[in-house]
Amino acid sequence: METTDREVLIEAISDCAKTDGWANLAEVGVVLRLKGVKYGKLSKFILNFSEIVETKVDITRQPPVVYARLIIDY
Repeated sequence: METTDREVLIEAISDCAKTDGWANLAEVGVVLRLKGVKYGKLSKFILNFSEIVETKVDITRQPPVVYARLIIDY
């Protein structure tokens, strides 16, 4: 059975998440690419899954860092 992008995204965020549930989006992107998910801009790809993923931006870091976490615990 073929794994969907949604399932791979859930797995990638779960694998990259720290104890607070937030995962660095750049790290998530690396996992997605390694698992064969093709996307243009990662932030736009993530928007397709806004029902299960939320994001935040840490502007105190330079450059700013984007984090993602699952809204629903899978």
